[in-house]
Amino acid sequence: MGLATRSALLLLPIVLAGTAIAQNAPANPPVAGTIASFDGKTLTIKDKDGKLTSAALAPNVNITFAAKRTLADIKPGDFIASGGTRGPDGKIHANEIRIFPGVRGEGQFPMSQPGQVMTNATVKAVETGATVKQVGSVGGVPMIKLSYHGAGAPGAANCTGRSTDAPGGEGKGCVGETEFDVPANTPVVASLPGNPAMLKPGAKASMTVANGAATRVTVSE
Repeated sequence: MGLATRSALLLLPIVLAGTAIAQNAPANPPVAGTIASFDGKTLTIKDKDGKLTSAALAPNVNITFAAKRTLADIKPGDFIASGGTRGPDGKIHANEIRIFPGVRGEGQFPMSQPGQVMTNATVKAVETGATVKQVGSVGGVPMIKLSYHGAGAPGAANCTGRSTDAPGGEGKGCVGETEFDVPANTPVVASLPGNPAMLKPGAKASMTVANGAATRVTVSE
């Protein structure tokens, strides 16, 4: 995507690192690190401090693969999400963009850390280079414009929050609009279907454990 190019990405639905759609302070934070072992039933992950966490895969475990992508890979029909930080000027700066294969719920809401915001929304346009100046950006930083269904009733002003009628699909509530810029080197990944064959020692992975079983595993490039 050239610096003087404008790409209009219509109806592009937008989530954060390592798991599915990030929400406020998850009850079971994922364990992240590298895979120490997998015997076909039990997965063991070593975190950055060397701590080992083991859990048997749940019968309905969701295994995904986080593949590296770039901003140019975002295309019509993709559902994406972004965790971002709101700066002193009120603008949101993306920390990560994750592309999903389908709509997973919409909204814009605060995360557990001060100033951090999660956006799950439909991308209306991606602008780079000179066109970025049209929305007030400087320095040629790419800008993504979005719309999303929020928590309010249809037609509500100042639409925010997560669409309560869309925990796993498109919302029907109020419609809000927002935008954020994408600083250089912002990670962009696509969440793809995975399988147990990917659970090899040494691979980077995160694991969500509930009731003693691994319910979600994400393997990363």
